[in-house]
Amino acid sequence: MQVNVKQFLEECGISEPFYPGKKLIHPCRQAGEYKSHCVVMDWRSPDHVRIELKAGLSGKDLVPEKLKYYPVSLQSPTYVDIEITNDNKGEKEGEREEEEGKSSSGKGGGGGKKPAGKRLEEVKMMAADAFGSVMEGKIPEMGVIVGMVVMGTEIAQEAYANVMGKLAQGIAHAKVSATDLLARAGDFVTKYEPPSFMKPKGDETASYKYDREKNADIGYRPGFG
Repeated sequence: MQVNVKQFLEECGISEPFYPGKKLIHPCRQAGEYKSHCVVMDWRSPDHVRIELKAGLSGKDLVPEKLKYYPVSLQSPTYVDIEITNDNKGEKEGEREEEEGKSSSGKGGGGGKKPAGKRLEEVKMMAADAFGSVMEGKIPEMGVIVGMVVMGTEIAQEAYANVMGKLAQGIAHAKVSATDLLARAGDFVTKYEPPSFMKPKGDETASYKYDREKNADIGYRPGFG
């Protein structure tokens, strides 16, 4: 399912600029010891965003000796991985391909292997383009959720919208409950309306119905009582 990163941040109530190369730590301070947590939004890779719930307020992985005092819901991994799909580099990539085509034309084909440093150069150019787009005010917005884990449990694609909506609500109120996120993951058995920052991809708009008559007698055994 596709997600609009900019709109998601607006739903979360986060106004701080977020762009490739940046890492945001949104604190969720709670009363009582070992209850405070934070949401880490990591965009240091140009084409990938990870949104992760962590115990404590530092945004760092706590050592086991300290993590064990936090609720179990904060000890298990909870995160969302988003792959950026529109990076505003289309024109630049087209120009680059054209230049590469010109430079390769007229040269004899040696059929040799591609230089090992080529991939590194491409990564550097991608990063440079991403930062260049930010300087021009063209921050990438659209992405696709490629993975979601709540309390160590991998979430099915059908539940992405439910969980993301609850996550945004929790961040906006500075209190994210992993147990609530996991509970919402089970709500996809009923038809849902994706939050405004998401839109369906494929057949995710289908209604998931619970057949009461079909399941009413599950576990029933005559003669017992």
